[in-house]
Amino acid sequence: MKSRKYVFTALFAALISIGCVIAIPLPGGVPITVQNLFCILAGGILGTFYGAFSVFIWMILGAVGIPVFANAHGGLAIILGPTGGYMWGYALGSLFLGLALGKPKFGEKKKDVKFIIKIALLSLIAYALVYLPGIPWFMHVMAGKGKPQTFQSALKLTFIPFIPGDLIKWAVTIPLIRALRPVAARYLNSEE
Repeated sequence: MKSRKYVFTALFAALISIGCVIAIPLPGGVPITVQNLFCILAGGILGTFYGAFSVFIWMILGAVGIPVFANAHGGLAIILGPTGGYMWGYALGSLFLGLALGKPKFGEKKKDVKFIIKIALLSLIAYALVYLPGIPWFMHVMAGKGKPQTFQSALKLTFIPFIPGDLIKWAVTIPLIRALRPVAARYLNSEE
């Protein structure tokens, strides 16, 4: 039933939104949040379409001014600001992981070592993909504000401080995806 799929999509959009409450500010202007955790989980648990769709719903909610971005901010100016590239990176990471793992299936074995390794490697790549649009966009916006950044300085401000937190979130991601994909498959794949 399609309504179940939309409920799960809305649930993840809500989780991503709630993730804005936990925001640790850093000198570079890009705060540490748990929103990327929920975005990556959305792709890994719901699959390509519904995972990425939940991220886009969150972005639309924030773009129209609902305070769902880091530090409970909202508005198009946030998406166009220094952190905007990371938001697109959240969608990219979710989309990639959803494509790579595919639609959740009933027969996925929670204890299959190969599948756990696959989740681990692909989710690590998904976390890294967040930075692909994030760092260049940060540099572009800062240059437009008269504060140009070298690639090295941008890495020091917007990547290196996030590595420990992202590794912790990655370690949490693996067992959650492994445990919740079969549960999601039960609801997302039923034709009732």
